[in-house]
Amino acid sequence: MKWKNPALTLGERCVAFAENELANGVKEDSPKSYTSSRLREYFKICTRLSKDKEVPIGLTFTAGNWCAAGASFSLQESILPGEEVPHGYRLGVVEVISDMQKRGTFRSIAEARSGTYKLKVGDPIFFDRSDPNNPDSTWWRHIGRVHTVGTKGSFTCISGNSGGKWRISNHNLSQKTLIGFGEYNSLTAVANPKVVVDWSNIDLKNLAPAIDTGKDLDVGKIWSFINKLKP
Repeated sequence: MKWKNPALTLGERCVAFAENELANGVKEDSPKSYTSSRLREYFKICTRLSKDKEVPIGLTFTAGNWCAAGASFSLQESILPGEEVPHGYRLGVVEVISDMQKRGTFRSIAEARSGTYKLKVGDPIFFDRSDPNNPDSTWWRHIGRVHTVGTKGSFTCISGNSGGKWRISNHNLSQKTLIGFGEYNSLTAVANPKVVVDWSNIDLKNLAPAIDTGKDLDVGKIWSFINKLKP
C-alpha cells in the first residue's frame, strides 16, 4: 500500500490514501445525504476537546459535512508507528487549524503568497466558506490537501465532501477564499499537545458548509472570534 510506504513523507502518504478513496468511488449515498457506510467510518475516529479532555464524538455522528473527517481518516490510515500525529482526528476544520496553530505549523496565505512558505504535497489547505449574509458563519471552513504544486502560484487540491465525493480541483494562491496551509514537514515534538480552543459548543451540522462564497477573509476578526471561545 502506497500510503504505508516509509520512503514517502507523511503528506505524500495521506494524498496516496485520498487518491485510493477517489479511485474507489467513495461518496455520499445520495446527493446532500452527507453519509454512507464509508463516511461513517471516517466519523467514528473523530474526537473533540471538551473541558480539557479529548472526547470521542464521531460514534454518534452519522451524517454531516465530512471534509475534516476525511482528512483525519486519511491521516490515521497513513501514519506510521512512532510518527508524530500533526493534529487531532477532527470533525471540524476550525479544530484542525487550532491544533496546528498550537504546534506552530499553521501557515497563513500571506506566507504562501510571499514565498516564505513553500507548498508541499500533502499539506492541509484551509478555505473560507463563511456566508457574508450570516454573521454566525464566521468560522465555516473547508479542508483539502495539496495534491500537486505547479508554477506561478498554481496547485491542485484533493478533498472529500466536494460535491458529495472526493475530487481533485485546480487553484491558485491568488484565490480569495484561501486562509492558509498546515505544514506537516515542520512538526515540533509536543507530547500530548493541548488544543487551544474548546469547540464543544459548535453545532456539528455546520462544520464545513458546501458553498464557497469567494469572500475576502478578515483573519484578525476570525481569531478574535475564536479567542472568545477559549475555555
